[in-house]
Amino acid sequence: VRDGGDDDRQDALASSFSRPRVVVGAVCVRTGHAQRATASIHPSAVRRQPSAAMPARTRAAVAEEGANALVVASTSSALDVDGSMTHARHFDALDARDVREVLASVEDVVATCADARAWCTYATAERFLRADKGDVRAAKKRLRTTMEWRVQAKPERSCCTKCFGKSLGSHYMQHVGFDKRGRALVYSDIGLAMDRRPASNVEHCVQVLELLEKFLPPYPNDQYIWICDFHKFGVGNMNPSVAYKCLSLFARSYPERLELMVFVEAPKIFNGLYKTLTAFIDSTTVQKLRFAKGPEGKGGGGALEGVLRKHLNDETTDWLLTEMRMNRRMWSTVSKHKTWLGSMIKGDGIMAHTENTEFANHDNRGTPEFIASPAGQHAMNYARKHAVKFDVASSALPAHCFGINDSPRSVMQFASTSAPALTHSFSFATLSEVLDGEFDRFE
Repeated sequence: VRDGGDDDRQDALASSFSRPRVVVGAVCVRTGHAQRATASIHPSAVRRQPSAAMPARTRAAVAEEGANALVVASTSSALDVDGSMTHARHFDALDARDVREVLASVEDVVATCADARAWCTYATAERFLRADKGDVRAAKKRLRTTMEWRVQAKPERSCCTKCFGKSLGSHYMQHVGFDKRGRALVYSDIGLAMDRRPASNVEHCVQVLELLEKFLPPYPNDQYIWICDFHKFGVGNMNPSVAYKCLSLFARSYPERLELMVFVEAPKIFNGLYKTLTAFIDSTTVQKLRFAKGPEGKGGGGALEGVLRKHLNDETTDWLLTEMRMNRRMWSTVSKHKTWLGSMIKGDGIMAHTENTEFANHDNRGTPEFIASPAGQHAMNYARKHAVKFDVASSALPAHCFGINDSPRSVMQFASTSAPALTHSFSFATLSEVLDGEFDRFE
């Protein structure tokens, strides 16, 4: 039994253990009152199994944990494998009949849409039922609303039209790494986002969430942590509709996905907006919001480095701190030249303007672990796949890549006159193969 050292400390004792149910007894250190929580847990939540979607480091850590990695479900906090306290996902035992009823309630909605059918699995119905604390009626309503939206909007095939079609720097919000449990890490910088309209910010949020969805580890770690940097937040960012619509999207169509959102260096002018938002946002989502000081000690909340290292490994923590410091110390440069999408399209996130600075080797696409992971490679292929559809984004493609509107004659004319040696380096593929991401470059 280990003490986590948090304000709500408790010693957790597994009083009995059987699959698939775990009964947990907990005694609060301060009051001595016993608490009891009964949960239905998938076997992988008790002895975590490495997933192919996890980064290699995370898979190794999970395998090493073995039988010692007992995930305890409680009504407040759970002990992590390293002895720290983390926010536990509160859930009750789910009846399989209830799950099947929730799933069956949307059969008519997904019947004509293959993408929607593939997304709406048994695990999805379980997640929605947990989000509504076992309320079948509420879960059916939430899932139906979500599936009707997915059938109509087709989010898995969409992209942020502002970033690709208007300016690569319209938004700065992306998947950049993983936490200690293999959960996705999302980072956004409000100051670097030029577009502030609610609709387009929601569109970009959807792009981010859809990109990381398929790479989330199995339950109970199928979530993400969001670091929201308030650097350069001002009066122009005070439109409550932006935050309200994005947070409402999380609660409505991606329930049980957000584990934690950290507001970094939020200024005092944000206080009034925050109080307004929390009055209208789902209470479960509100409980997942935290505040932290900036990398240079500004703003309210806890010390940033301590908050980060609680959830992230050293490499990921250092990458985030470097990213934030760079955005502050080189603001005049990064505000003009830095874009995550442009870096992904080019396949290189190291800015030429950082030569001979402390940020010379910083890659803004994400951590080395993320860039080398299947999620990182998928993000790069996705960026290039959609870039060829827009004039603005296609300008960032590497040399000798041609847009889909270029005629074969112009391509071959370039190869034969401007660079004859390239005629022996071309491979040819159908347009559908290229757009499906099977070719991320021509050898």
